[in-house]
Amino acid sequence: MISVDELHDGLPFILQLRNAAGVASQWMETLRGDVANHWCDIYQSSNWQALRTEAAGIFCHSVTGAQLNEFLKSEPRCIVIDPAAVKVEELHQVSPVAQH
Repeated sequence: MISVDELHDGLPFILQLRNAAGVASQWMETLRGDVANHWCDIYQSSNWQALRTEAAGIFCHSVTGAQLNEFLKSEPRCIVIDPAAVKVEELHQVSPVAQH
């Protein structure tokens, strides 16, 4: 699903989740190589438990809905992960030490 060029140069991934009240939050990251392949696998297999466990360590750049809409207008290709089954409150927090 991800081309060799995208693995090398990076492919934008967008994670959009809602909280328990239904308010959306979204994050954008450009993922490369094995990390991009891994997140593509999580998305394709609907492995929401892996998403809950790993997302906080990968998706660190939050964006507003308006920023996301502008990005989507100009970006020809990206992967949007928007699972209804996962709420923001379910993400496991990663300590700053674990992120490095």
